[in-house]
Parts: sequence; structure tokens; C-alpha cells
Amino acid sequence: MLTINPCQPCRFAICWLLVMFVLLTNTPLASAQRPAFTLPSLTSKQPISLADFRGRWVVVNFWATWCTPCLMEMPELQAFHDANHDHAMVIGVNFEELELTKVRTFVADLAITFPIVLSNGQPVPGFELKGLPTTFLVSPSGELVDTHLGTVNAAMLNQRIAELN
Repeated sequence: MLTINPCQPCRFAICWLLVMFVLLTNTPLASAQRPAFTLPSLTSKQPISLADFRGRWVVVNFWATWCTPCLMEMPELQAFHDANHDHAMVIGVNFEELELTKVRTFVADLAITFPIVLSNGQPVPGFELKGLPTTFLVSPSGELVDTHLGTVNAAMLNQRIAELN
């Protein structure tokens, strides 16, 4: 049986290369996600692209009409959108296969004015869902910087953006 006993300098070089590999592959630049989507809009014939909002914070909220916590957080998302529309945007992603009239009624009943897009129950690349509601925070440069499973409120969103600025 052949055994190899590397010399001390070789072990050091191998360890150093391994450490550099780990550091380089775990840097924010290497692991930064830049999600992108273009989805049909609930209210216009033009699809909405995440890239259209580059330069602003974007709150991407996945929800469904049957989801009670989603219903509870909608007024908070609207309040955040109203108060921050100059530097932040909310995009609601309806994550269910449902007739447009039912989604429109839901949105109208809650007086939602931020853009709503439709995923028709299909996954959206770059956004990993583990449940609803799920809210993703996308930086002005387009990087996915935060994910929150469960309800959010305007104060939480404001605080998180302030921490990341």
C-alpha cells in the first residue's frame, strides 16, 4: 500500500488554497442573488419586470386570497407603499391559480394600489418559497438581501431598510 506523507510546506500550501477557495466562494459578490422576473400585471396589459424598479428598494410579497395572514398584512404593505413610494416599491405576487375577477375583487376590497403580478401558482425563479406570506427585500442594485416568512408590517420594513442602508 502506497501512503503519501506531504511535507510541511505542501500541507501549508494546500490549507492556504482551501481557505482562499472557501473565502472567495462565500463572498457577497459570489453569493449575491440578482433575481429577475417579468410577470403579467393584474391591472394592465403590460407585464411588470422587477428590473423596472432598479434604483429603488423593492418589497416583493408573495400572497394568496385564501391565506388569512396575507389578508392581515395587506393594509401594512399598502401603508408602507404609500409612505415610501419615492424610494421603495411594493410588488404583490399572487401565488395561486385563480380567476382574474376574483383576484381583482380581493385587491379592490382591500384598496390595494401597489402593483400586483400573477404567478398562476408557478414558482418564480430566484424566490424560494417555504410558505405564504413570504416577503423578499431587493436592494436598489437589484440584489436579494432579505427574506421573511410570515407577516410583515410597515415598521418592520422601514427598520430593515434602514439597517441595510
